[in-house]
Amino acid sequence: MMEKDYIYNVLLERGYNTYTARLVAEELLKLHKPLSEYLTYWLGNESHRKDFIINGYSIFQLQMERQMTYPAALLTMEWLINEPKIALKSLKRKIR
Repeated sequence: MMEKDYIYNVLLERGYNTYTARLVAEELLKLHKPLSEYLTYWLGNESHRKDFIINGYSIFQLQMERQMTYPAALLTMEWLINEPKIALKSLKRKIR
């Protein structure tokens, strides 16, 4: 199990502000496999990014089309797994 402080510190090193890093670290701890494993790879080396596809969305697609960070895309994937109807409805809205 990963430590929240470790995730928080890596996020800070990678340009997150303290407030966002704290919020995101908390949420990232809740990821399930395989997303939690992808996070572990990424935390160890920022260039280690694995893709994942669910409900017609992929991590890399979210990063490219919506300028999401890798952690944000992981959290969106988790949301698509846990609450597919709500997540899909939200993602289908126009990007502002």
